[in-house]
Amino acid sequence: MSCFVLSCNNRGKNKALKKEIEGVQLNPSLELVWETDSLLTTCESVLYDKSSQVIYVSNINNGPWEKDGNGFISTINTKGEITNLKWIEGVSAPKGLGISNGKLFVNDIDDVVEIDIASRKITNTYTVENNPQLNDITVDTNGYVYASGSNSNTIYQIKDEVLNVFAADSLKRLNGLLHTEEGIYYLDSGTQQFGIYNTTTNKFQKLTDGIGHGDGIVKLENGDFITSSWKGEIYHINSKDWTKTLLLDTKEQEINAADIDFIHETQMLLVPTFFHNTVRAYKLNY
Repeated sequence: MSCFVLSCNNRGKNKALKKEIEGVQLNPSLELVWETDSLLTTCESVLYDKSSQVIYVSNINNGPWEKDGNGFISTINTKGEITNLKWIEGVSAPKGLGISNGKLFVNDIDDVVEIDIASRKITNTYTVENNPQLNDITVDTNGYVYASGSNSNTIYQIKDEVLNVFAADSLKRLNGLLHTEEGIYYLDSGTQQFGIYNTTTNKFQKLTDGIGHGDGIVKLENGDFITSSWKGEIYHINSKDWTKTLLLDTKEQEINAADIDFIHETQMLLVPTFFHNTVRAYKLNY
């Protein structure tokens, strides 16, 4: 990790130093800051709500694809304290999370469940036929919700309270989604590739591969990305040339890295550990 100290009293030196380090690739690293209690059973996804500073956690509890009704959503704070273990119950195997217009959307096998955050009540359910195995969720600037089907290799869109197929391709196991102005970035755990779906050309384009069993995607303020691999790896992806750097590997400890999120204000990466039953927070350093 490189550290640069700039003096406010010498602007000339500051400018020279800034010019000197421009274009230098700083090496990112992760530092474990906190870990929750191990009550978040089979936690799959985390979502930070900046407006309330609440972190939502989806907990499968038992089988990842079983319709058993014992899954739940928890809330934790930015210190890693569980504030409400069972904020919502009555789901089966909740995974990806997204917030749109005061509603929390949750993927639950073949249902996208809509929860009113203020009342903590399920207000709608969108069902997808033919066992799609719904996984990740992302939301665009219009509030439209997109869900990935890992079994169907399809992106579904919820717009004006109607769910439709948005895009499909011959991928092997579509999972992570991230909507941006340039398109929808995706992870396919079957081909272990990271790519983008171009909403203008309606095509999927591979950007890099070898990123493990891709699960979650976050975009950093400098345009780079961090992705997680379910088996326990975290990668940094350089957006200039799509090269990747392994930041974390917990496979030997049998600690998973599922659907991640990032708190930009504190540079904190949130990692649900699935079968390890905790959420971990790592500080991103350069």
